[in-house]
Amino acid sequence: MSWLVPVASAHEVYVLQPGRIASDVAVSSPNPFTAITGHAGEFMEWFGIVVVVLALLAFLSANTPLQKLFAKPILYIKKFAPLVARLTLGGSLIFSGYFQDIFGPELTLSAEYHHLAIPMSWLFIVLGVCIVIGFFTRVAAIISLLLFAGAVLTYHTYMLTYVNYLGEMLIILILGGGMWSLDHHWSKLQFLQKFFKPMHIVFEKYGFFILRVLFGISLIYASMYAKFLHSDLALDTVNDYHLTQFFHFTPLFLVLGAFLVESMIGIAFILGIFVRFFAVFFLVFLTMSIIYFGESVWPHLILFGVNIAIFLHGYDQYTLGAKLFKKKKNLEPVV
Repeated sequence: MSWLVPVASAHEVYVLQPGRIASDVAVSSPNPFTAITGHAGEFMEWFGIVVVVLALLAFLSANTPLQKLFAKPILYIKKFAPLVARLTLGGSLIFSGYFQDIFGPELTLSAEYHHLAIPMSWLFIVLGVCIVIGFFTRVAAIISLLLFAGAVLTYHTYMLTYVNYLGEMLIILILGGGMWSLDHHWSKLQFLQKFFKPMHIVFEKYGFFILRVLFGISLIYASMYAKFLHSDLALDTVNDYHLTQFFHFTPLFLVLGAFLVESMIGIAFILGIFVRFFAVFFLVFLTMSIIYFGESVWPHLILFGVNIAIFLHGYDQYTLGAKLFKKKKNLEPVV
């Protein structure tokens, strides 16, 4: 189980030193839910606020005049969602190769592949460039999937943290380069379109469903890992960066709140409800977190891009929001 130590710094705990991470993972961490006993009033107050906000979102989502008002712009921006997803995956792979990491800075190529680290870093860069420009896009996605499978063999269940990459790879494999790609415009590459056409026809409608679900799983698992299973990681972050100055609760209660909020966002994406609201909500707080903690931007590029792609795509037949709030065939919930 020694592989747990170097990978324990996912997302918000990138800022901790390796020694602290190792010690936090090695010991038994406190259960964040025990903090409720000392904050029962505050917990019920915030629970009530969440219920009111969700009720307001439901009202806005079911509002037919609002759906009609935004029908045209929503339909217009949908077509950019696959492009954003493709650029996000390509850019993330390029940065992974440039920094010689495997999807995140805590998974270094040199630690696992030693003398193969440099060739593999170039492979990541080449795959990223191919995906960005849309050149042999699906072939690059397949090779990327093989690299992800290799990472799973190395890091096991921890790769649930990075199944957002898996979602991106699968949607690129399904949709291909799209209209803004060399695959689409270069006649010599048209044979690829024909070869993958049967798969495209069958799975196209599932593309963003797969992306949403895997993105939600990655958020839930990353939060559970650092804020529940090993809550000392999040507690050290709260204490080291004096977050109680901004949120006047005990550190453990703050960790519980963050865990519940992040889990709720993940569940919302999986179910496909209030996706545009939670995409914007997540982007705002992700930006604030990066600025405050001074984290590197590139590991979060995948989070920014997937959120934007989900915001642009919005709702489809596999989203709970569409089933509950869609009034007419050509309309969909705004938030």
